[in-house]
Amino acid sequence: MATDPTDAFDEISEYDSTVLFKPKVVALVVSEGEERGPNLMTASWWMLAGYNPFRYLLAVSHKTLTHELIEESGEFVLASPSMEMIDALTLSGMVSGRDIDKIEHLDMETVPGQSVDVPLLADAAGNIECSVMESFEFMDCTYYFGEVEHAYVTPGGMDGRLLSPDADVLAYMGSDWGEEETKTKYRYYADITAESIRRFPGDEVVDSLPPELRAQFDE
Repeated sequence: MATDPTDAFDEISEYDSTVLFKPKVVALVVSEGEERGPNLMTASWWMLAGYNPFRYLLAVSHKTLTHELIEESGEFVLASPSMEMIDALTLSGMVSGRDIDKIEHLDMETVPGQSVDVPLLADAAGNIECSVMESFEFMDCTYYFGEVEHAYVTPGGMDGRLLSPDADVLAYMGSDWGEEETKTKYRYYADITAESIRRFPGDEVVDSLPPELRAQFDE
């Protein structure tokens, strides 16, 4: 038995620790201001944060235009990018909406929101309309609890209660500088297909439990 973590693992930096939870779906956050119009931001700092009411938690830096627009409107949309939206994912994480209209520059089609005055991204795998129910500040970010008003998936994008491979969602693996010269980083993503998805019922491990614990699953 190992007596030290480094006997069992290779130690990595705090920055590299993010690779342990990838691939993941990085959200495209859509916000809108009355005078500026819609804006895009790439966001990996978000998570499911509760069921009643159903809500997501989104962290937004105070430096961003997105922060300014959400503070103004109290609304935002979390869009799940499809594979064809890699350009939007890249540009939205590099360029400020104060300098360019990213939706117009990328020629992205939008659909009006139903309960929020923020557009949905027509080519996304799905969109979630959120209204801010609460927020708090920590260091240089505001953390928004967004209550889900409506959620949408691309036609044929659900397999029961699971996301179907037909949704063509962009599973982001991360970025790194490559060996060749480039103005940007190399961005890696995984292509999720029906053949790569496995179903695991869990019966075998449940059957290994002590009888008094196993019984609750037999009811």
